[in-house]
Amino acid sequence: MNANNKYHILMQGAISKNVSETCKEFGISRTIYYKWSKAYQQHGMDGLGEKKRKPVMPNKVDKRTERLILEYVARFPEDGPKRIFYELQDEGMQIGESGIYNVLRRNGLNKRIEREAYANQIKAKKRNGAQSTHTKGFKEKRKILDYKMKNPINAHPGYMCQQSISYLGVFPRVGKVYQYVIYDAYSRLGLVKLYNRKSTIHFIDFMHLKVLPLMKTLDFHIDNLVTNKSREFITNWDRGKHKYSEFLHKNNINQVAITVDQTEIFQPLQQFAAVLTKEFYQQAWVDDTIDSFEILEKRLHEYLRTYNFNRQITDGPNQGKIPSDVALAYTGQRETLPLWLFTRR
Repeated sequence: MNANNKYHILMQGAISKNVSETCKEFGISRTIYYKWSKAYQQHGMDGLGEKKRKPVMPNKVDKRTERLILEYVARFPEDGPKRIFYELQDEGMQIGESGIYNVLRRNGLNKRIEREAYANQIKAKKRNGAQSTHTKGFKEKRKILDYKMKNPINAHPGYMCQQSISYLGVFPRVGKVYQYVIYDAYSRLGLVKLYNRKSTIHFIDFMHLKVLPLMKTLDFHIDNLVTNKSREFITNWDRGKHKYSEFLHKNNINQVAITVDQTEIFQPLQQFAAVLTKEFYQQAWVDDTIDSFEILEKRLHEYLRTYNFNRQITDGPNQGKIPSDVALAYTGQRETLPLWLFTRR
């Protein structure tokens, strides 16, 4: 299991307060559950990542990796082994800097002048009709996401929103519950909708019902919507079209799909999910008055009104402020009534 799977299992155990049933449902032992729990408490999402049993030898590079290195060089000949290492690492590829250097040396590309000559040869071939889909992907990757918003230009609502779907378990008297979330990392504004199954069409429904109306009301645009590379968000083959990706494109929203092992980027979203678990779901799980899916979602929206409109941010540059106020201040608005209407839906 990857880190996200383990995290969701831990969250379900925390929500239900029944570790035994959670372990039984997912086919793991209590020992494993508590081992993951301890690792998460000590190291966060990094503690749930796969431990590398054996280091990858830098001189062992498979053909596919070597091809990607050469394609990268053809696109960006000015970059040396260190820069290539960081770029490939962002793509989720595990290869040492020395391994990259060996590939360059073996192909006579360890000097910049040699790489530039190689790049010119490839460009000449392209002009004759050759295409490279991988280098196109690297070009897009060069637009690095400032996920910590260190650049003041990027420190605003809408620069980086994060999206996820989580299986919360089988609630008593309610049934299966899946949580769909879009979270603005700067203002800490969180939008949530519940469904009883996982489906791409629900993402589009969620966007129509809540997200797009909110964007219109606040008069700000989602610059980057960060999702993982699961099949609910993107296609698994290079030239395939995905219904949700096309929907985002039509609404001028840039989708940034990343691998699940890049846990640091998703940290704001994970913190929001942990707050929901502690402050709402743990109480909702044992609340006998919640006896239908509709009531559960209604109670959640009541909590979210408090979270978005009254609860102060506890850390970061907007500490002490309220999420909705941060979002409204960005566009100079003060009237929040329309937001209350949207969050009731």
